[in-house]
Amino acid sequence: MSIFWRARLWQINVCSALIKRLSRIPFLFAVFRRVRELPGVRSMLNAVAGYQRPFPTFADAAAAIAGDEGGGHSHPYYIERTFRNAKKARPSDYPALFHLQRLLPQIRTVFDLAGGLGNAFYCYSKYMDMPAGLSWRVLELPETSRIGAELAKERNEPRLHFAAKWDEAEGVDLLIITGALHCFEKPLSRMISELRRKPHYVLINRAALVDCPEFATIQEGGGYRLACFLYNRDELIRGFESLGYELIDFWQIAEPEHYVVMTCYPDRSVKAYSGLFLRLNEPGNARLVQGREDRAAVLPTSA
Repeated sequence: MSIFWRARLWQINVCSALIKRLSRIPFLFAVFRRVRELPGVRSMLNAVAGYQRPFPTFADAAAAIAGDEGGGHSHPYYIERTFRNAKKARPSDYPALFHLQRLLPQIRTVFDLAGGLGNAFYCYSKYMDMPAGLSWRVLELPETSRIGAELAKERNEPRLHFAAKWDEAEGVDLLIITGALHCFEKPLSRMISELRRKPHYVLINRAALVDCPEFATIQEGGGYRLACFLYNRDELIRGFESLGYELIDFWQIAEPEHYVVMTCYPDRSVKAYSGLFLRLNEPGNARLVQGREDRAAVLPTSA
């Protein structure tokens, strides 16, 4: 990392901390929100915030950190941290566990998009009995897949496999994506529309969704930076409904390690990640009779 970039990172972090403190004062934030839209002020704030701001496209966000991603999704710390965090269930996992447990008797194939080293599989296996005949297939970056395959072999886990391409999600019983929806520039509903046979169920967890118009930004971790796209919640759901999916459940849970904060736009930051469970309405697809009210009766109050 160059001396210039180190200095730039220090400046961005210092200014970010100062603006966040000032933004907690309602009067100052109200004034700040009005003046930041002035052309001259907006340009100045964007220069100060650097990559910690909204971008119109995923490509614009990626260009803001080009050459300084710190390894991005392939950073060893990113791979290790996400796997370490999956060793035990967090509050946002309980709605997912609730629906998955009810599905297990019906399903035989799971496609885990951007599933790390099999993070969700190992985590959920601690809380429910995965059927011996279950095939849980993960699609990841090549290096992550290689490490994950070696780990599965070491643990003698025949149910966990690693896919080579997205097409392998075609016709699976369950498509799951945890903590990675915002890492894809193309909406998941559009990706599914390109499959000849759609997954019967879709489980999305820890998704960074917004109520305002969608935009791209940068998510920063321990030495790495990731371009991400924050989808509008209602548009995301409409995209699935257009494919014939029905929203069965929706949850929103704040966790300390899951948020997206932008220096000059705290009102557009994501402080609580969301989860969705959807079912494809088609002949022969079993209907779930229990709704979110049933889930609320068995989940911790934070869920």
